[in-house]
Amino acid sequence: MTGALRSRLSSLWRNLVHRGRVDRDLDEELQATFDLALDEKLRAGLPMDAARRAAAAELGPLDATRQKVREARTGALLDTLAQDLRYGLRRLGRDPLFTLFAVLSLALGIGANTAIFALWNGILRAPLPAVDRPEQLVMLSDPDQSGSWTGRWDGRADGPRAWLTYEEFLQLREHAASFAALMASQCTLDSWRVRFEGDAWEEASGRLVSDEFFQVLGARAAVGRFFTTGQTEPVVVISHDYWQRRFAGRPDVLGRTLTVRQAAFNIIGIAPSGFIGETAGQHPDLWLPLRTQPLVLPGVDRLRDTSPEKVMWLHVFGRLKPGVTLAQADAEANTLFRSGLEAFYGALASGPRRDEYLDQRLRLRPAARGASARRPDFSQSLTALLAAVGVLLLIACANLATLLLARGAARKPEMALRLSLGATRGRLVRQLLTESLAMATLGGVAALAVASALHGVMVRMLARSDSDFRMGFGLDPLVLAFLSGATVGAAVLFGLLPAWQVTRTEAGTGLGQSGRGGVGWLGQQRSGRSLVGVQLALSLPLLVGAGLLARTVHNLKHADLGFPAERLQLVRIDFREAGYEVARRDGALRDLLAEIQAIPGVSAVSFSQLGLFTGGESSSTIRVEGHVPQGDDDRSSAFDVVGPGYFSTLGIPVVRGREIGADDGAEAPDGCVVNEGFVRRFFAGRDPLGLGISQVEAGDPAATSCRVVGVARDTRTQGLRDAIAPRFFLAGLQALPRVKSPTFLIRTSGDPVPVMPAVRKAIARFDPRLPIVSAAPIEERIAPYTAQDRTTAQLAAVFGGVALALAAIGLYGVLSYEIARRTREIAVRIALGARPAGVISMILRETSVLVGVGLAVGLALTLAASRLIGARLYGVAPQDPLTLGAATALLLLAALNAAFWPAQRASRLEPMAALRQE
Repeated sequence: MTGALRSRLSSLWRNLVHRGRVDRDLDEELQATFDLALDEKLRAGLPMDAARRAAAAELGPLDATRQKVREARTGALLDTLAQDLRYGLRRLGRDPLFTLFAVLSLALGIGANTAIFALWNGILRAPLPAVDRPEQLVMLSDPDQSGSWTGRWDGRADGPRAWLTYEEFLQLREHAASFAALMASQCTLDSWRVRFEGDAWEEASGRLVSDEFFQVLGARAAVGRFFTTGQTEPVVVISHDYWQRRFAGRPDVLGRTLTVRQAAFNIIGIAPSGFIGETAGQHPDLWLPLRTQPLVLPGVDRLRDTSPEKVMWLHVFGRLKPGVTLAQADAEANTLFRSGLEAFYGALASGPRRDEYLDQRLRLRPAARGASARRPDFSQSLTALLAAVGVLLLIACANLATLLLARGAARKPEMALRLSLGATRGRLVRQLLTESLAMATLGGVAALAVASALHGVMVRMLARSDSDFRMGFGLDPLVLAFLSGATVGAAVLFGLLPAWQVTRTEAGTGLGQSGRGGVGWLGQQRSGRSLVGVQLALSLPLLVGAGLLARTVHNLKHADLGFPAERLQLVRIDFREAGYEVARRDGALRDLLAEIQAIPGVSAVSFSQLGLFTGGESSSTIRVEGHVPQGDDDRSSAFDVVGPGYFSTLGIPVVRGREIGADDGAEAPDGCVVNEGFVRRFFAGRDPLGLGISQVEAGDPAATSCRVVGVARDTRTQGLRDAIAPRFFLAGLQALPRVKSPTFLIRTSGDPVPVMPAVRKAIARFDPRLPIVSAAPIEERIAPYTAQDRTTAQLAAVFGGVALALAAIGLYGVLSYEIARRTREIAVRIALGARPAGVISMILRETSVLVGVGLAVGLALTLAASRLIGARLYGVAPQDPLTLGAATALLLLAALNAAFWPAQRASRLEPMAALRQE
């Protein structure tokens, strides 16, 4: 019986591992059987043909026989695997607490990995959803840029054009033969005030697009239709999500009127479900035709290039014709683009100036993933988080492997009995791996819930830095493959070593030692200690990373802005939407400043066209009196247009001269204030007061020349991380054409909460048609600049805490197991006079060696891995000694605490009771 069982198990193992060789052996065996039958028929005197027929009739067709044998063999193998699975599930059911801990550990590790991967894939790798054949799309603009640029493209991105103008798009659409179709879209997602027929005003996000937008993306309307070329009436297409959310999916919205700002649009179609357009992570509610730009964005003409002040604001996508390569299309597009630049700038400039204007180019790129201004920002953070959660899964696997090693000692008698009955070691390893796979599968199923919840949390966190960012969790094939691979990989990682160790026993030895623990425990002890060392080593980089990111967030929140942020409110209005011509803005600004200043609780008020922390920037090519440019960087500067008392309202010191005041109006000489960075760049030790600055964009009616009247301290007004740029400030009452949507800066003397309603009433009282675009404290404007760092730090802290807990649990389990195996030794020590403190000290000394090795390896890993997050840090070095020391101390404290409790239990052993039990 034993020999037969051993033979069958050996045969099944060969079938599993050596399938191809066994198939050949089967063919040879069947052929040999047929040859024996044929010989018997020939010896019986039958002719050869008759003997062949008789042998074939006796055995049946060889192909059919071969198939039956293979089916029987496969069925037996599947039956064996099913039996292993049932037995493994019963084993897990006998120890529900361990199973629950294992499943939760795996669910957290696999779920966190899947959630981060889904986000990473969705932002950085996934193609645009609900788009037909996205791999055929190409982009002529920069997919990683949003915003706009007004003026001459000066190579500030050190490369090709980020955006195109509307006329440049039309030229390419009409003359480029390499494309089957081209379309353009506004590269920023706007927020518009909208009203559906007689309902109240509300906010909706929208984008201006060309008539070919939906055609190029291959979308089909869920209801109604899309834009058509040549259509002139104002129409709008709404998203499927907005249709469901705002109109409850009512089909009668088609043909109804939706007012966007002051213009009425007819709803003609509903986009298909899941369609978001051309920009990953953004979900527009509305799409309007580009030709309606004067209605939606009044006060500026973005549809015509009328001076060097080109308005570059469009992303351009296309589909290549069959057989056309990307290089061929790139060459043709740049030829057309260059000819357009020559035609436009030819009459405006000559010589070196003309060459500068013409120093522009396009770069075509594959566009299956669409545009995403957040992609570069997210790339490093998500890649670092993906590496961190990968380490977390390794720690969870090492922890489970440690606990399985400890549990394996109790199964030594079982393994010995199986071996004595003829089971092979390979068969037992397969049984144990099947149990591990069952455990990992349960963890993988639970990981789906963890991944979905964690993905939603991360999306909400990221939306703090970009209110338009939205992304759902879906199991697309790549995410599902990742989840499956992580599950199987985890089963192998935490199951293989314990299975190999548990089955390292001889049949007789294992049975003889069944009451005393077996002889293989020393090997398991070494393996368990090694796994704990791995956990400690992997935990340290996570803790250090979490500490560095936490300090980065603290440093960003307390960054020196150059002015106090307390009790500062920002209220932005839009003169263009209310139809204010330039001539009316002077009186409106003076009256509004007086109205707001008269509100109780307002200590100071001014305005800024650019605002504070709006994400925008204005710059201009300039000529500075007495300064000889040394390169392109010496020809331009950032600037803002500000109101009287701007610097005193914000609390920015004016270190030389004076600030812009109420007397700096249209009748006064044009004056400006520069910051210290501007002085360092353009004046180089000269006294700047009284010297001239000229904006040199030819043909620009808003171009200004001014004299420096003051020097202000450097401040951060548009970002926290970047170096402070040279900047000059024009007097707003002298540069009224540039004051289109000013932001009022309101400093309150006390609680700003009761002040803001009064400000809204004052503006409505002045002109009910004047829209308030936004109203918020400066802290709310700054928050998006730290949101991504906060999200990354919070997640890293959670992962680091889980890693710390798992490492402590692993160490506790290994020491508990070791002490249980050393009961006799410890009892003898105590019987011979060892004191409890001495026993605890002995165990802690032995543990400290393991912890020290783990921390040393972890320190090396930390120094190597710090480069992953170096670019995300602010105000702290990747190898910061304080953070390294704090993380090491925390991990050491947790390890010693985990070691103390088993040691204390060991010190309380009753020697005689323990020896009698042994």
